[in-house]
Amino acid sequence: KFSSSSPGSEISRLPPATMWQLGLTPLLLRAARPRAAGAAAASSPLVARGQGRAASSGSGGWSNLSFAQKMIYSSALLNVCVIGFVWLKRQLKMSEKEAKEMEASKTFEADMDMGSWSESNQFRCFFAAQRYHMLGTASADEEKSPEVQKMLEVMAQCREELYRKLPIETPAMRPLHMPPQ
Repeated sequence: KFSSSSPGSEISRLPPATMWQLGLTPLLLRAARPRAAGAAAASSPLVARGQGRAASSGSGGWSNLSFAQKMIYSSALLNVCVIGFVWLKRQLKMSEKEAKEMEASKTFEADMDMGSWSESNQFRCFFAAQRYHMLGTASADEEKSPEVQKMLEVMAQCREELYRKLPIETPAMRPLHMPPQ
């Protein structure tokens, strides 16, 4: 099919896909072209060792590798597996943390309900005081509705909770000339 005048000239004109189908790589094509001033055609490192397309296609395989090459490949594979395992474990840990945060935020949002006066609502004192302030009552006659009475009751409970948390004698109650205890 090819003329023998110049072995590399007709081959180099083939489309690249055909060259790969024939198993010819640019490195082998360079090795097949005649060299100037008596250079050997097989001076390519792959051609000189008898390797080329056949060695990269898998013929020979694992058994033909040296012990050092086997150690390199197996340690690289082991490293990839360990990194993958650590990454997966971290992703699972982060998803659990996100789930806990989402549950906490849902609980937090449920507590922020303005109409909830239950003991478990951590914002009940704030919302009771806020709603009482928004009412803008001027006299005790305006505070007779059941809703306002409930707000006043909640605020009284909150006041009692604050008094229980405060110490009997605060630092502001001590005289200035007395040393701290």
